[in-house]
Amino acid sequence: MSASRRTILLTGLALAAGTPATSTAATAASRTPQGAPLPPLLRSHADLAARGIRAPGVAPTALPIKTDGTTYQMAQSLAWLDAGHFAVGRWDGSMSVFTYNPSAVSGPTIDVAVNSPSEQGVQMVTAVTGNLLASSNDDRSFILWRGTRGWTALRQKKIGYDPALGVATSGRTVTVAGRRILCVGHTTGRLSLWSISDGTATLQKTLDLRNPAPVNPWDLHDIRAIEPAAGTKVITGSEDGYLCVVDVRSQKILSQTVFNPTAQRGINDLDVRGNDLLVVNCSVGPQDRNLWLFSLDPTTGQPTLKTSTNLLVDERRPQAFAFSVVWAAYPQGPCWFVSTEEGALWMGTPDLKVLGYQQVTAPLGSALGWTTNPGRLALVSHDLYEFTTGV
Repeated sequence: MSASRRTILLTGLALAAGTPATSTAATAASRTPQGAPLPPLLRSHADLAARGIRAPGVAPTALPIKTDGTTYQMAQSLAWLDAGHFAVGRWDGSMSVFTYNPSAVSGPTIDVAVNSPSEQGVQMVTAVTGNLLASSNDDRSFILWRGTRGWTALRQKKIGYDPALGVATSGRTVTVAGRRILCVGHTTGRLSLWSISDGTATLQKTLDLRNPAPVNPWDLHDIRAIEPAAGTKVITGSEDGYLCVVDVRSQKILSQTVFNPTAQRGINDLDVRGNDLLVVNCSVGPQDRNLWLFSLDPTTGQPTLKTSTNLLVDERRPQAFAFSVVWAAYPQGPCWFVSTEEGALWMGTPDLKVLGYQQVTAPLGSALGWTTNPGRLALVSHDLYEFTTGV
């Protein structure tokens, strides 16, 4: 099945360039009239543009024509399936599986490309178990894909659920008493827990993780990230600002913490290494930060802030959108990588010391994924890039 693009009717990439948004576009910044979501980075740009705040050096422009549609082909999600393959979900409704190519002169090669059956943007891609992966579909289902002939072909199985949950926006699996449990975050701020067996998924529990006072101005609760923690716990990060610790075994919420009480935007991604938690968001204004380091209580998982920093190349910019974060390693020890809207890939140490950045790709967000043995980093925006970390 070949991949196709999906048109989203809004003001488009002009928002990313800093051109003015109409009042209609600004108020519709979170959802189109058809219900299709706008990528968070562009939503944030639209809000700032509606308030007359633009990136430096960008002159407002307008033509006597009407915007009729934009296709967002940028990547939203990336998941390693094994040491040699990773899957990428994009906002145009496509999902592709790539083979890592250990060559200094050519990048990853594509194994298979498929469409989301609903043709909505693929906001969630996650490895499940063995040759199974899951991806988002619409507001009442996600897709389990079974890889055949390695990952060169995929067979789909639709898993339905109550549309009150909303579209899947993140996912991770944990093992509880020998069973694989798929944890799925949704646009509504709910977390659904699914038992995986015989190539299908059975709903076990739904938890409401919503923050009653969202940090964002659009009343959004999308759970953008889920990561396993100690034991059978997972940590979730939401656009409403909540860091939630959930024990999957007991199916109970252990703690809920606003990552930054003065935040104007929510959480875009997070990653866990031992008892250290990294969180990224979009910082707005010179006093805000977009990378946060927390320590996790080894028993309860409760996060405690240790330090934070702002990853921004041009300090005149009104916002600094940090899209994705991963813990990794290089010959000197543990490290982290963060992708930001300026097309930069940042690297630093566990105490949040910034080692520097490298300009990699064009502006807008890039999805990151790191795997070990050997250390491999994949970065995907429109194009795909791969790096080795020397371990």
